[in-house]
Amino acid sequence: MSDTSAANAGHRLRDMARLHFPWAERLPPGWLGFSLRTWFSLVIGLATAFWVQIDNPLLVGVTVMILAQPLRGQALSKAFYRIVGTVVGMGVSIVLVAVWNQQRGPFLGGVALWLAACAFVGSLERDFRSYGALLSGYTVALVAVNCIDTPQNVFNIAVSRASAITIGVFAVAVVNIISGSPEASRGLAAGLKQLTRPISETARAALQHLYDRGAQTDIKLAGGILALTTRLSYARTEFERGGTRTNGARLAMVSMLTVLDCARGLGRHTGHGNIDPAVEDAIARIARQTDLRLDQAGFTLRILEAIRTEERPAHAPNADEAFAIERAARMLTARVRLHAGQQMLVDGTGSAADSKTIAIATQPNILLAFIGALRVLVGFSFAAGVCVITGLPGATVALAQTALTLTLAATNVDTARFGMGAVIGIPCSVLAAAALNFFVLLHGADMPFLALALLPQTFLACLLLMRPGTAAIGFNYGVFFFAILGLDNHQSYNPTEFLNRNIFYLLAALLAFIILVLLFPPSARRQRFWMASTIVRALERQMAGRGEADGPTRLTRAYDRLAQMQFWCDRLPSSPSNTRQLESFTAFTELDGALARARVYARQATGYALLRPAAELAARELQLHAPWGDLDARLQHACAAVPAPSAHLPQPEQVAAINLLAGLDAVLHSWRAAQPRLRHYGIIKTGKAG
Repeated sequence: MSDTSAANAGHRLRDMARLHFPWAERLPPGWLGFSLRTWFSLVIGLATAFWVQIDNPLLVGVTVMILAQPLRGQALSKAFYRIVGTVVGMGVSIVLVAVWNQQRGPFLGGVALWLAACAFVGSLERDFRSYGALLSGYTVALVAVNCIDTPQNVFNIAVSRASAITIGVFAVAVVNIISGSPEASRGLAAGLKQLTRPISETARAALQHLYDRGAQTDIKLAGGILALTTRLSYARTEFERGGTRTNGARLAMVSMLTVLDCARGLGRHTGHGNIDPAVEDAIARIARQTDLRLDQAGFTLRILEAIRTEERPAHAPNADEAFAIERAARMLTARVRLHAGQQMLVDGTGSAADSKTIAIATQPNILLAFIGALRVLVGFSFAAGVCVITGLPGATVALAQTALTLTLAATNVDTARFGMGAVIGIPCSVLAAAALNFFVLLHGADMPFLALALLPQTFLACLLLMRPGTAAIGFNYGVFFFAILGLDNHQSYNPTEFLNRNIFYLLAALLAFIILVLLFPPSARRQRFWMASTIVRALERQMAGRGEADGPTRLTRAYDRLAQMQFWCDRLPSSPSNTRQLESFTAFTELDGALARARVYARQATGYALLRPAAELAARELQLHAPWGDLDARLQHACAAVPAPSAHLPQPEQVAAINLLAGLDAVLHSWRAAQPRLRHYGIIKTGKAG
């Protein structure tokens, strides 16, 4: 009865909350805990800064707001890269000031080039590694540029900034560890578990019903799998035996992509070729035995055993049947490794075979990184010119803040939104700081009073940060608030000083908005073209025999290219042309994968005397070249040269023969699917004879 009464009381409280505070349901989940943790971090950090009397306590508040993240792993990971980026930036600041302390032009040019280089590297990296690169860039702007007229102070300013950042990082780390903030590792495990169901359904459909859903659905699923790499990078700071557990997560992710890749091949090719129904039935029966824990060769032999019943004891699979057996065996092996990876993530233990380090590769977008770096270079140069021409005292503040905003925006896909966030967030921060400084802080100067005064502002900034649509506004509002307030050991309440300081922050917001909105705006069509050309270049290298070897690195990079291409396609108006283009470049990626896989099988087959001539012929024919019209016949000839995987052969040779035959058959089918598209885009040219 007591449990029932408590449950009823809880329902009544929720009903009352909905009645009196209907807006509360629209708030993002976890907003209260995130806001309170950020506020506690601010209070601890500022109290420590005031106690030790550091020169710039406002930098502690700025650090805490920059590190404000809903998950523990996010906050700790960002804190680590903030320290690393700050140390690098301070070192470069001292070098630049030492070399060009009397030459303003070369000094600003060196700063601009350093900012552009950091923006370029930051755009190529991901997660908080990217943030660390950007931070090492704008730290130079905040330290060196502010010392342009007083170069003798650069070391003291650098040490003061490092002290404040260390205190802010310490405060965030202590609060996140003690408070039991939500763990990124739980989100990683939940994400893997959530994706297991659609992956299992995909495998079941391909193995038992031979069903293919199309490229877009599969690429979106692959994009969801690869998106877990972000959670993975955050979760590592939370784990005991972090290396083993994160490797288990990577194993599970690669296994999911392998299942998806095999399912596409089975769904598209099987059922349309020369496959005996007994082979399909045998594959389905083995797939239903979920307790089997075998490798690819073991599953291949089990399927062969299931095929060779009393009715057909000596059945030798043909090329299409070998393809179905190889794809099914590889998929079932990936299913086993998927569960092994999830278990490694949970308990940090695994077999020697599963403990091998798994690498997940991504495709860097060099064009996007170059445009971002060029935007920072030109934008900073423009802002520096404005500041020099105006000759206003204190203009270096505006220049430094403009550099900070431009650098942080370099990795944002929608730079216009980030610029809008600056032009809205910073003026709002000025208004909030003015209200706090001239109407609230006049009535109290002790730390408890300041802590309570900062509570509403902190909650507002955190709420804005948690909503994707207002995150840029919240970032600019929360991060610049303490600099705009001018929080110091001896607070100034002079309106003229407040206005003179913040006019440059407003100027920085305006300059950043103009540069980010008008200078090199991102083009979805241009980015889609770049990613498409990356896919084509990878295929051309593979066709020439110089492509990436088959394995987790090639697989994850290939799907990352497709996921990025779909991302840019989704930002364009929906049209049948976009769908056809995505299908075409998916076909190119599948031909790339089939060639890489077939070369591995050909190398393995050379270890058997019976298969060596066919394997050597296959290796030659897998280097695709003109005349393109004869390529289909050449591949069929290579398939026909492979000895039949008959029952009298030793089991290892049967497996090698099936894999070689399957690899060549996959290349043949993929070539037939890709050839008209390759001609359409002018990648290959066929004459009248071909």
